[in-house]
Amino acid sequence: MNQTLLEAPFEKSLLLVKVTNISLASRLRHMGIFEGTELTRIDENIKLQPIRVRGCRGDAVIGRGMSSKVIVHLDDGRKLPLAEMLPDETGHIEGLTCGTGLCNALSVLGFKNDERITLVRRLPPMEYITFIEKKGRIRLTESMAAKIWGETETNMIQFNYARKGKKFNVKLILGGQNACKMLRSHDIEPGVVLVLEGVQPAKNFYMSKGNPIIVSTKAGMRLFLEKKDSEQIFVKEK
Repeated sequence: MNQTLLEAPFEKSLLLVKVTNISLASRLRHMGIFEGTELTRIDENIKLQPIRVRGCRGDAVIGRGMSSKVIVHLDDGRKLPLAEMLPDETGHIEGLTCGTGLCNALSVLGFKNDERITLVRRLPPMEYITFIEKKGRIRLTESMAAKIWGETETNMIQFNYARKGKKFNVKLILGGQNACKMLRSHDIEPGVVLVLEGVQPAKNFYMSKGNPIIVSTKAGMRLFLEKKDSEQIFVKEK
């Protein structure tokens, strides 16, 4: 009997039957996952953190959710999500399981299929004390700051790299509709001017919404999928 991946049992051999989302199906095929591929749903709770990575354009901060959607082929042959890499591990991007918005965001940062990437370090939870011109003061998490792309002086950078006390002109929100909606609720959108007042350890650890759905292929590739994506993947027990 066919069922969605979200409904599928843990630690059972599953066969991929179909993927109803054309874009998601295409991204999975790029990574060698087709109808008939054997999968196993893994029963794990993953604690995701923002990470600093190094690519062809230098260092960038990748948020918790985004890091789980980038699949990296390591130099030692393993294939796993960027979120599971260890500091100093290096490989090339094998594929992306995210939607168009996140793909475009990663492209802005210089991360595309086949690009080299190195995990520099995991980042502790920090808060960015930020003044929004004509609006007031707010606090942003590391992941929220990573989604804000803009101009300060002569550089285009993520807000994580903004200099204290300098005007930062927001040009783009890096992410899909949810990212835009979330930051808009904080009065942040293209055209807004921000000023970083300081950075300090966060009082709380901001977790992503729920835990990802984790599957492993027979070849050992691990994928982190959002619930909404797993609902579009149909499998059956082998």
